[in-house]
Amino acid sequence: MPRLVALLVALLIVLLGAMTCLPLLREKAVQNRVRMQMEDELRVQLGKTRELEAQIARIKSDTTVVEKLAREKFGLGRSGEVIFKFRDPLAAPSQSAPSSQATPRPGR
Repeated sequence: MPRLVALLVALLIVLLGAMTCLPLLREKAVQNRVRMQMEDELRVQLGKTRELEAQIARIKSDTTVVEKLAREKFGLGRSGEVIFKFRDPLAAPSQSAPSSQATPRPGR
């Protein structure tokens, strides 16, 4: 009889321990998944940072890169150049684009 009681007490202790540890183990698994996702995102962001730093270095060291950016992004040109800007006929008209209709001039 005392042996049975000792066995039951030991079983109860094991069950209580398992019930206490299981939620902690689940939480640890969730934390590990979140940590791995964050490490992956950090690697991606570090790669983007390296790319941007390389682009900055190219801009600082190569005048042709600066000229290309000025022409493509800002529509700038060299002194004496004539810049032609064409609208894409397939693109949707934007709100800020002037209307395609001719506006009458006053006095005519």
